[in-house]
Amino acid sequence: MTGAIGFAAMGAVAEADTSEIHIYQQRTADGRVVLTDRPNADAATERTWQIRSEDPGAALQRREQVRREAQAVSQRIQWQLEREQEREHELALARTRLAEAEARVAAERTRAQAAPETVVLLGARIPHPRLPRFPRPWPPRPRLAPPPSLPMPPPAPG
Repeated sequence: MTGAIGFAAMGAVAEADTSEIHIYQQRTADGRVVLTDRPNADAATERTWQIRSEDPGAALQRREQVRREAQAVSQRIQWQLEREQEREHELALARTRLAEAEARVAAERTRAQAAPETVVLLGARIPHPRLPRFPRPWPPRPRLAPPPSLPMPPPAPG
């Protein structure tokens, strides 16, 4: 008997859960708009909505699902931000390395231009100044191909 009473009570709860809620949009005499679930007789009703209340278990399940989805989206955004920060850090590091390499090359060039070349002669080191290279005042001569060989005349009889 208690099972039947419990089942009937559950049906009454389920019936109460599926009841509809009425929302009223009303305008008062001073022009304000009021949204309420209890209509006011002094205000003019402009619009009404009927909302079906939902099952608390389904609402809890949906809330948990939405929370998990929001958490997953937040995690993906965080990962993306971390990847972008890592890429920016790697790019800054590569720029720093490039600037250091360019500075080393420039220092080596200035050192090489400032230092005279040395020539080793019989084991002694004699400084030899590097002569600047000037372009030729005339265009280079074209290299001529050797003349084609002529056929030899036949030997004389005899």
